[in-house]
Amino acid sequence: MSGQLMNESWLDTWEKIGKQNHWIRKAYDPPFTKKMLEKCDSMEALQERLSRRCWCLGQGFFYQNLCFINQMEGGDEWLTIKDDYAFESITFADFIKRGVFPVLIERLLRASKEDCIKLKY
Repeated sequence: MSGQLMNESWLDTWEKIGKQNHWIRKAYDPPFTKKMLEKCDSMEALQERLSRRCWCLGQGFFYQNLCFINQMEGGDEWLTIKDDYAFESITFADFIKRGVFPVLIERLLRASKEDCIKLKY
């Protein structure tokens, strides 16, 4: 699958990756499934959702070919997935507070797989 394919085509892949994560697989109320991955149609919508801090373990949001799944009950620790690979755990509060959230997301969208894995995005 190409990174250019839109989000819903990745749901099964992101569910599988989420279920392989040590923390996310512990979600039980509710258990983690792809139904917990909510589409964000804009970067603003993604920022608004990620700025809240009351999400259950396993709640996720996706924008284009990026998916973020909460790894901490009620927290701000997001497994970061692009296309078919997880490569980072990001805390977004500081990026949002400093007003650089859109810059971070644009960098993630442009980064190659190799750059993401090397955390050079």
